Parts: sequence; structure tokens; C-alpha cells
Amino acid sequence: MNNSLSEAIEILKRMPEKGVEKALEKIREIQSEIDKEDRTKVPGCPHCGLENVIKNGRGHGKQAYICKSCGKSFVETTKTAMENSHSGEAVWKQVICDTINGVSIDRTAESLDLHHETVFNMRHKILFCLEQEEIANPTQLSGICEADETYILESYKGKKLPDGFWRKPRKHGAVAKNPGLSNEYICVCSGVERDGAAVAVAVNRGTAGKDDVNQVFGERVNSGTVILSDGAKAYGILNESGKCSVLNANNDEDSFFNINTVNNFHSVIKERNRAARGFATKYLNRYNILFSTAYRKTSAVVDAVYKKMTDMHNRYNTIAQTQSQNLLEI
Repeated sequence: MNNSLSEAIEILKRMPEKGVEKALEKIREIQSEIDKEDRTKVPGCPHCGLENVIKNGRGHGKQAYICKSCGKSFVETTKTAMENSHSGEAVWKQVICDTINGVSIDRTAESLDLHHETVFNMRHKILFCLEQEEIANPTQLSGICEADETYILESYKGKKLPDGFWRKPRKHGAVAKNPGLSNEYICVCSGVERDGAAVAVAVNRGTAGKDDVNQVFGERVNSGTVILSDGAKAYGILNESGKCSVLNANNDEDSFFNINTVNNFHSVIKERNRAARGFATKYLNRYNILFSTAYRKTSAVVDAVYKKMTDMHNRYNTIAQTQSQNLLEI
């Protein structure tokens, strides 16, 4: 999806009053036609799963339904990640698109004429939904995969550091206190299929050990997978499982044995982190899942994310949950 909604809003802002009135009249006609098309569409009941459902008026601007089997009523967004939202499909898809493309929250808010906090909450509902999906159904890697680690400078963005904290506060985008790898850096273990899925998980401070590698890849690597790594000893634990083979890409002159793909993935993560002047570390894994979901994907990824958010499989979450559950604490 392109920035069609933002473009439409900008055009309306520049129109004279008569033009806006004509455009609004045309939009109402289109909306009426869409409503007629949707009259025959009735979803299954999100409470009991049966399809003995009839329409039951409208509530809060949304089509309401009632299930004749269980007697419970619901609207079209019940049990979805968009429950209680006042924004429609076009707005949500635009926020998803901007989130994937790294557009700042302020710019998205300005283009859609929304408040900064509203867009912030929408963005984190998107990230939380993707995180919950990854927890329930971890990404599976197979075939030939490349694995390596990258390091992201920690960030307490949005939080005031307490007195006596072990380091002084720094401005967004600043460098670490000490040169080289230190406990100010968060280790992100990544794996990328040569022609498919990607995964990235922040594991600890400093280098990754065997337990960290097993935490990331243990349940995600399918039998028969070939793992190409930089020769770090920690990846030996994957050989011990018997599920896959780990090869050292540095010990072979054949151009096939390289980890260029995962290094490119790391470049994407670091570039997005720089552009945002550092993601808050507590949200880092959510952004890692976002990057993994969107890596090398086409524009269809926006529709795929929106579909996840609108299915009625208990996707609902509150703003408080998005800001308190499954946060990264290392």
C-alpha cells in the first residue's frame, strides 16, 4: 500500500471549500456503495465459533451482530487487535505501512491528522500483535540458513534514569561510553534462510553463549537444516542436537559458504535503529520481529499484518498490556 490516504488528506487540505464539499459528497456515495456490498457479509461468532449469526444494528459506528446459538452480541472488531479503535481500515493500513517503512511517529501523525500518542499506541498494538504471533508460532528455519550476531547500543528512551544509575544519561543517537564491545551493547542473535524467513532475538549483554544460541534456534530450526556461521563455538550446541549441521563459513574458499545474507539483515536492523536514534531496549525484540517479518518481503506484507490484526483469535490487547507485557529486561 502506498501513501494513498496521506496523499488524499493533503489534497483535501489544499482544496477550496466548494471542492471539499464535492469531494465529501462523492466519498459518501462511495461509502454507501461499499455498505451495500457488505450487507451480505456476516462473520462467524468470535465467542462460540458458530456461524448462526444475524445483523443487530450498529454500535459506535460499527456493524453489530448477535449469535443465535450462544446469544452473545459483538461488532466487527470484537476480539481483534483493533477492538475499541475509532480508526478504519485505511488508517490502520497506513500506520502499518509507515511502521514497516520506518516513518517517524510524528510524521505519520501529521500526515493522518492524528495525535502523536494515538499513533504511538497504534504502532505498539501492531508490534505487540506480531510479538504475540511469534510467541505462539515461532518462525521455522529450514534448508540453508545463515546465523550470526549483531550488537545494538542499549537505550532507555522515554525513561528518566534514577539517581546513582551505573552510567550517565546520554542523548539519543550518542555513542557508548567505552570503545569496543561492552555491557552497554545488547546482543541480537539472527538467522536468515537463503531464500526465505528471518528471525532476530535479543538475548543478553555481551557475546552470545550456548544457552543463548539454543534459546533462539533450538525450537526454530527444522531437521536437516544447514547452518552457516562465523565459527563461533556457541553454535556447536546445534550440532549436538542432531537436528542440523553447522558449518564454518570462514574456513572455506567457496563463495557459497558465506554469511552475506545475515550481514545484510543486520545492516537493515542497524540502519533502522540509527534512523530512530535508538529504539528503547525494552521494545527491541518487538522491532526485531517487525524487521524479521518485513525483511525481503513485498508490499503484500502490509495486508498480511492487517489480516493478523483483524482475525478474531483473541488478538485484543489493551494499551496498558502493550506497555507492560513481554518487555525485554536484560
